[in-house]
Amino acid sequence: MAVSKKLTITFLVFYITVIVYLIFFLFYNPFQEAIVLVRANMAGLTSGSNYYWALLISFGICFIGSASIAFPVPFPFVLFTLSSSLMANYVTINAATSSSPFWFAILGIAIIGGLGCALGELSGYVVGYGAKKMINGKSSTVVQNINGFGKLILENPKRTPLLVFLFALTPLPDDIIFLPLGMIKYPAWKCIIPGWLGKTVTTIAYCIWPILFRLGVIATGLTDDDISSVVTETIMIIITLTVMFFIMSFNWNKFLDDRKKKKLTN
Repeated sequence: MAVSKKLTITFLVFYITVIVYLIFFLFYNPFQEAIVLVRANMAGLTSGSNYYWALLISFGICFIGSASIAFPVPFPFVLFTLSSSLMANYVTINAATSSSPFWFAILGIAIIGGLGCALGELSGYVVGYGAKKMINGKSSTVVQNINGFGKLILENPKRTPLLVFLFALTPLPDDIIFLPLGMIKYPAWKCIIPGWLGKTVTTIAYCIWPILFRLGVIATGLTDDDISSVVTETIMIIITLTVMFFIMSFNWNKFLDDRKKKKLTN
Protein backbone atom coordinates (compact mmCIF):
# COMPACT_ATOMS: atom_id res chain seq x y z
CA MET A 1 0.00 0.00 0.00
CA ALA A 2 1.50 3.33 -1.12
CA VAL A 3 0.63 5.77 1.64
CA SER A 4 1.25 9.48 1.12
CA LYS A 5 2.70 11.24 4.16
CA LYS A 6 0.43 14.26 3.68
CA LEU A 7 -2.62 12.01 3.32
CA THR A 8 -1.67 10.07 6.45
CA ILE A 9 -1.21 13.29 8.43
CA THR A 10 -4.55 14.64 7.19
CA PHE A 11 -6.46 11.53 8.22
CA LEU A 12 -4.50 11.31 11.47
CA VAL A 13 -5.67 14.82 12.34
CA PHE A 14 -9.25 13.78 11.55
CA TYR A 15 -8.98 10.65 13.69
CA ILE A 16 -7.38 12.46 16.63
CA THR A 17 -9.98 15.23 16.47
CA VAL A 18 -12.87 12.76 16.47
CA ILE A 19 -11.38 10.62 19.25
CA VAL A 20 -10.54 13.64 21.45
CA TYR A 21 -14.08 14.93 20.87
CA LEU A 22 -15.52 11.58 21.98
CA ILE A 23 -13.25 11.34 25.04
CA PHE A 24 -14.13 14.85 26.15
CA PHE A 25 -17.81 14.13 25.63
CA LEU A 26 -17.75 10.92 27.67
CA PHE A 27 -15.48 11.99 30.53
CA TYR A 28 -15.72 15.78 30.83
CA ASN A 29 -19.15 16.68 32.16
CA PRO A 30 -19.14 20.43 31.28
CA PHE A 31 -18.32 19.58 27.65
CA GLN A 32 -20.97 16.85 27.59
CA GLU A 33 -23.58 19.21 29.00
CA ALA A 34 -22.67 21.82 26.39
CA ILE A 35 -23.05 19.30 23.54
CA VAL A 36 -26.35 18.01 24.94
CA LEU A 37 -27.61 21.61 25.18
CA VAL A 38 -26.62 22.25 21.57
CA ARG A 39 -28.47 19.11 20.50
CA ALA A 40 -31.52 20.21 22.49
CA ASN A 41 -31.56 23.46 20.54
CA MET A 42 -30.78 21.71 17.27
CA ALA A 43 -34.44 21.36 16.33
CA GLY A 44 -34.44 25.03 15.33
CA LEU A 45 -31.93 24.26 12.59
CA THR A 46 -34.59 22.60 10.41
CA SER A 47 -37.88 23.92 11.81
CA GLY A 48 -40.14 26.28 9.89
CA SER A 49 -38.43 28.51 7.32
CA ASN A 50 -35.04 27.40 8.64
CA TYR A 51 -35.56 24.20 6.68
CA TYR A 52 -34.64 26.08 3.50
CA TRP A 53 -31.34 27.05 5.12
CA ALA A 54 -30.86 23.39 5.97
CA LEU A 55 -31.32 22.55 2.28
CA LEU A 56 -28.72 25.17 1.38
CA ILE A 57 -26.32 23.75 3.97
CA SER A 58 -26.86 20.25 2.60
CA PHE A 59 -26.18 21.42 -0.96
CA GLY A 60 -23.13 23.49 0.02
CA ILE A 61 -21.33 20.91 2.15
CA CYS A 62 -22.00 18.11 -0.34
CA PHE A 63 -20.74 20.33 -3.18
CA ILE A 64 -17.56 21.15 -1.25
CA GLY A 65 -17.09 17.50 -0.30
CA SER A 66 -17.29 16.38 -3.93
CA ALA A 67 -15.40 19.36 -5.35
CA SER A 68 -12.35 18.81 -3.15
CA ILE A 69 -9.67 17.01 -5.17
CA ALA A 70 -7.57 14.36 -3.40
CA PHE A 71 -8.60 15.84 -0.03
CA PRO A 72 -11.25 14.18 2.16
CA VAL A 73 -14.16 16.25 3.43
CA PRO A 74 -16.29 14.23 5.91
CA PHE A 75 -19.59 15.83 4.86
CA PRO A 76 -21.65 12.85 6.16
CA PHE A 77 -21.30 14.38 9.64
CA VAL A 78 -23.36 17.37 8.53
CA LEU A 79 -26.05 15.10 7.08
CA PHE A 80 -26.11 13.15 10.35
CA THR A 81 -26.61 16.44 12.17
CA LEU A 82 -29.44 17.59 9.87
CA SER A 83 -31.15 14.23 10.27
CA SER A 84 -30.87 14.45 14.06
CA SER A 85 -32.24 17.99 13.91
CA LEU A 86 -35.32 16.80 12.04
CA MET A 87 -35.85 14.06 14.65
CA ALA A 88 -35.54 16.67 17.41
CA ASN A 89 -38.70 18.33 16.09
CA TYR A 90 -40.69 15.35 17.40
CA VAL A 91 -41.25 14.15 20.94
CA THR A 92 -39.99 10.63 20.22
CA ILE A 93 -38.24 8.90 17.35
CA ASN A 94 -41.30 6.70 16.84
CA ALA A 95 -43.41 9.83 16.36
CA ALA A 96 -40.91 11.06 13.77
CA THR A 97 -40.72 7.83 11.77
CA SER A 98 -44.52 7.53 11.65
CA SER A 99 -44.87 11.04 10.20
CA SER A 100 -45.00 11.56 6.41
CA PRO A 101 -43.71 15.19 6.59
CA PHE A 102 -40.63 13.91 8.42
CA TRP A 103 -39.72 11.52 5.61
CA PHE A 104 -40.43 14.14 2.93
CA ALA A 105 -38.09 16.52 4.78
CA ILE A 106 -35.40 13.82 4.94
CA LEU A 107 -35.86 13.12 1.24
CA GLY A 108 -35.57 16.82 0.38
CA ILE A 109 -32.25 17.19 2.20
CA ALA A 110 -30.94 14.01 0.57
CA ILE A 111 -31.95 14.98 -2.98
CA ILE A 112 -30.50 18.49 -2.67
CA GLY A 113 -27.36 17.02 -1.14
CA GLY A 114 -27.12 14.56 -4.03
CA LEU A 115 -27.39 17.45 -6.48
CA GLY A 116 -24.58 19.26 -4.67
CA CYS A 117 -22.43 16.14 -4.94
CA ALA A 118 -23.19 15.77 -8.66
CA LEU A 119 -22.24 19.37 -9.44
CA GLY A 120 -19.19 19.15 -7.21
CA GLU A 121 -18.02 16.12 -9.17
CA LEU A 122 -17.56 18.40 -12.18
CA SER A 123 -14.43 19.85 -10.59
CA GLY A 124 -12.60 16.53 -10.84
CA TYR A 125 -13.89 16.05 -14.37
CA VAL A 126 -12.74 19.53 -15.44
CA VAL A 127 -9.29 19.06 -13.90
CA GLY A 128 -8.89 15.73 -15.66
CA TYR A 129 -10.19 17.23 -18.91
CA GLY A 130 -7.72 20.09 -19.01
CA ALA A 131 -4.77 18.93 -16.94
CA LYS A 132 -3.72 15.57 -18.32
CA LYS A 133 -0.05 16.42 -17.71
CA MET A 134 -0.70 16.69 -14.01
CA ILE A 135 -1.93 13.10 -13.96
CA ASN A 136 0.68 11.52 -16.23
CA GLY A 137 3.65 13.67 -15.23
CA LYS A 138 4.99 14.61 -11.83
CA SER A 139 2.08 14.13 -9.50
CA SER A 140 1.54 13.15 -5.89
CA THR A 141 1.23 9.54 -4.78
CA VAL A 142 -2.43 10.14 -4.00
CA VAL A 143 -3.17 11.36 -7.55
CA GLN A 144 -1.26 8.40 -9.01
CA ASN A 145 -3.28 5.99 -6.88
CA ILE A 146 -6.47 7.72 -7.96
CA ASN A 147 -5.45 7.48 -11.62
CA GLY A 148 -4.69 3.78 -11.25
CA PHE A 149 -8.09 3.12 -9.72
CA GLY A 150 -9.73 5.10 -12.52
CA LYS A 151 -8.01 2.95 -15.16
CA LEU A 152 -9.33 -0.14 -13.45
CA ILE A 153 -12.87 1.25 -13.47
CA LEU A 154 -12.67 2.29 -17.14
CA GLU A 155 -11.55 -1.05 -18.55
CA ASN A 156 -14.97 -1.47 -20.17
CA PRO A 157 -16.29 1.95 -21.39
CA LYS A 158 -19.78 0.58 -22.13
CA ARG A 159 -20.32 -0.11 -18.47
CA THR A 160 -18.99 3.28 -17.35
CA PRO A 161 -22.41 4.95 -16.58
CA LEU A 162 -23.38 1.97 -14.44
CA LEU A 163 -19.99 2.01 -12.72
CA VAL A 164 -20.29 5.76 -12.07
CA PHE A 165 -23.68 5.11 -10.46
CA LEU A 166 -22.39 2.19 -8.39
CA PHE A 167 -19.25 4.10 -7.36
CA ALA A 168 -21.34 7.10 -6.37
CA LEU A 169 -23.07 4.86 -3.85
CA THR A 170 -19.88 4.69 -1.80
CA PRO A 171 -18.70 7.34 0.69
CA LEU A 172 -15.57 8.00 -1.37
CA PRO A 173 -14.07 11.05 -3.16
CA ASP A 174 -15.48 10.93 -6.70
CA ASP A 175 -12.25 12.34 -8.15
CA ILE A 176 -11.01 8.75 -8.17
CA ILE A 177 -13.20 8.08 -11.20
CA PHE A 178 -14.01 11.57 -12.53
CA LEU A 179 -10.38 12.62 -13.07
CA PRO A 180 -9.74 9.84 -15.63
CA LEU A 181 -13.19 10.35 -17.16
CA GLY A 182 -12.24 13.94 -17.89
CA MET A 183 -8.89 12.82 -19.30
CA ILE A 184 -10.50 10.59 -21.93
CA LYS A 185 -13.05 13.34 -22.75
CA TYR A 186 -15.97 11.16 -21.69
CA PRO A 187 -19.35 12.99 -22.14
CA ALA A 188 -20.04 15.01 -19.00
CA TRP A 189 -23.79 14.37 -18.99
CA LYS A 190 -23.16 10.63 -18.87
CA CYS A 191 -21.22 11.29 -15.66
CA ILE A 192 -23.51 13.77 -13.94
CA ILE A 193 -26.84 11.94 -14.31
CA PRO A 194 -25.74 8.54 -12.92
CA GLY A 195 -23.56 10.36 -10.41
CA TRP A 196 -26.55 12.36 -9.13
CA LEU A 197 -28.72 9.25 -8.88
CA GLY A 198 -26.01 7.33 -7.07
CA LYS A 199 -25.14 10.16 -4.71
CA THR A 200 -28.81 10.73 -3.89
CA VAL A 201 -29.06 7.12 -2.75
CA THR A 202 -25.91 7.68 -0.68
CA THR A 203 -27.17 10.89 0.94
CA ILE A 204 -30.48 9.16 1.74
CA ALA A 205 -28.49 6.41 3.45
CA TYR A 206 -26.51 9.00 5.44
CA CYS A 207 -29.71 10.70 6.56
CA ILE A 208 -31.53 7.55 7.65
CA TRP A 209 -28.52 5.68 9.07
CA PRO A 210 -28.71 7.47 12.47
CA ILE A 211 -32.47 6.85 12.50
CA LEU A 212 -32.13 3.12 11.84
CA PHE A 213 -29.34 2.82 14.39
CA ARG A 214 -31.38 4.52 17.08
CA LEU A 215 -34.34 2.28 16.28
CA GLY A 216 -32.00 -0.68 16.63
CA VAL A 217 -30.83 0.62 20.02
CA ILE A 218 -34.44 0.86 21.18
CA ALA A 219 -35.21 -2.64 19.86
CA THR A 220 -32.37 -4.11 21.92
CA GLY A 221 -33.71 -2.49 25.08
CA LEU A 222 -30.90 0.06 25.44
CA THR A 223 -31.51 3.68 26.33
CA ASP A 224 -31.85 6.06 23.39
CA ASP A 225 -30.63 9.48 24.51
CA ASP A 226 -28.28 12.27 23.47
CA ILE A 227 -25.23 10.40 24.78
CA SER A 228 -25.89 7.27 22.72
CA SER A 229 -26.71 9.41 19.68
CA VAL A 230 -23.38 11.28 19.87
CA VAL A 231 -21.46 8.00 20.27
CA THR A 232 -23.34 6.53 17.30
CA GLU A 233 -22.56 9.48 15.03
CA THR A 234 -18.90 9.42 16.09
CA ILE A 235 -18.57 5.72 15.26
CA MET A 236 -20.14 6.30 11.85
CA ILE A 237 -17.67 9.10 11.12
CA ILE A 238 -14.72 6.87 12.05
CA ILE A 239 -15.96 4.09 9.77
CA THR A 240 -16.43 6.54 6.90
CA LEU A 241 -12.95 8.00 7.35
CA THR A 242 -11.42 4.51 7.41
CA VAL A 243 -13.02 3.51 4.10
CA MET A 244 -11.95 6.79 2.48
CA PHE A 245 -8.38 6.35 3.69
CA PHE A 246 -8.12 2.83 2.27
CA ILE A 247 -9.27 3.81 -1.21
CA MET A 248 -7.06 6.89 -1.39
CA SER A 249 -3.93 5.20 -0.05
CA PHE A 250 -4.08 1.84 -1.85
CA ASN A 251 -1.65 1.47 -4.78
CA TRP A 252 -4.21 0.81 -7.51
CA ASN A 253 -1.58 1.17 -10.26
CA LYS A 254 0.37 -1.79 -8.90
CA PHE A 255 -2.83 -3.75 -8.41
CA LEU A 256 -3.83 -3.07 -12.02
CA ASP A 257 -0.40 -4.09 -13.36
CA ASP A 258 -0.41 -7.32 -11.35
CA ARG A 259 -3.93 -8.05 -12.60
CA LYS A 260 -2.87 -7.61 -16.23
CA LYS A 261 0.20 -9.80 -15.72
CA LYS A 262 -1.97 -12.51 -14.21
CA LYS A 263 -4.33 -12.37 -17.20
CA LEU A 264 -1.43 -12.66 -19.63
CA THR A 265 -0.02 -15.60 -17.68
CA ASN A 266 -3.38 -17.39 -17.76
